[in-house]
Amino acid sequence: MVNTRKAEVKCHVRYGALRGKSIARSSTISRLSARFQSGLDAHRRRNQFWKSVPRSSLILLYAAVFCLFASIGILNLMTEAAPPDLPQSLAYVCYWGLTASLLAASAVRGKYVFMPFLIAATVVAAIWLNRMMAHSRPAVPISSPLHMRFVVLGQVGALTLSAGYAFFMFFFSREGTRYFRAHAEIALARELHQALVPAIERRVAGFEIYGASIPSGEVGGDLVDFVESGDEWMAYVADVSGHGVTPGVLMAMFKAAVRTRMVSGCDASSLVAGVHETLYPLKTSNMFVTAGFIHARADRLSLVLAGHPPLLHFRRRDGEVGEYSSSDLPLGILPQQSFSARELECQPGDILLLLTDGITEASNPMGVELGSEPVKAAFRHSCDAPLPEIFRNIHELALRQGKQQDDQTMLLVRRMGAGTSKSM
Repeated sequence: MVNTRKAEVKCHVRYGALRGKSIARSSTISRLSARFQSGLDAHRRRNQFWKSVPRSSLILLYAAVFCLFASIGILNLMTEAAPPDLPQSLAYVCYWGLTASLLAASAVRGKYVFMPFLIAATVVAAIWLNRMMAHSRPAVPISSPLHMRFVVLGQVGALTLSAGYAFFMFFFSREGTRYFRAHAEIALARELHQALVPAIERRVAGFEIYGASIPSGEVGGDLVDFVESGDEWMAYVADVSGHGVTPGVLMAMFKAAVRTRMVSGCDASSLVAGVHETLYPLKTSNMFVTAGFIHARADRLSLVLAGHPPLLHFRRRDGEVGEYSSSDLPLGILPQQSFSARELECQPGDILLLLTDGITEASNPMGVELGSEPVKAAFRHSCDAPLPEIFRNIHELALRQGKQQDDQTMLLVRRMGAGTSKSM
């Protein structure tokens, strides 16, 4: 009985030991697998980074690699006691530069399978070039101190340049991963911006509305929107100060606040005041929002301009373009602000235009801004065209003045009636 008990204990001990080894082995395999997967992810991110680099930038990189390793070829020529003639020297220098550029291109494109062939071709070319230069007459005695100095300095210089290249590539590899992560976040922000600011093309209760925003960068701070609730609607344009992701985030919050207030059924001035109260605690101290709102309730139109460029009003009856200037501060300037609404008399055939200052402040190379008068003239000239065509004409006018430096946004509202265009 005692022997049986001892055997059972030994079996349990052996089983425990085997189980412990199995668990340790499984843990080791898991760690190795995790490291392998981490390496694959890093390799994938590096490949994605290099694929995102424009071709023009890659050409600059290859040119830099060529010049760097061509200088190594020049240093190697300095160590030779019998320097070759000029054609041979040029061939030797180009050999170094082209070889390094081809290897760099293979690494960037992930074509590692070609590297052994490139290395073999490099070795053959090196042997051929050395034999070609072996018949030159020595210019400096091999045993002279001057020759030894050239050899040492040339080899040290070649090693230093090679080390510098290795450090640069290591730097690009590390920082490229971080850059790609930031680039991916900006791309995501751009997609969100496109979803938040789509082009508007609507017809509602005797009005046709068209609006669009063209950002100057990856993420814009301008907003054009149309909200409908029951028998009333609101179309508006907003311009958040600054550029980049932060104004884009504030723009998204602004749109959400406007839509929430619109559903509650308040008038235009109360709506804008409520949006201001919502956004003021959420923004930084140096940010503000200019905005223009057109609110329709039944057949009555009202306008609220908060620090925004004037509303342009084309009147069909006299063919002139009038202005409604802003009398209120932009949203986000003071903790407590009030906003006023004014009635708009919009007859059939009239067109209302709200735009951001990216249009009127478009500048030529001399710094001269477009201004409002050319915009009025283009607006008046295009009054019989469909609203998208009016938008294109004014936008092209701004582009002819100068390269787009700011977001350019427009909202067009036409009162439909006899003699107006029926095509969008």
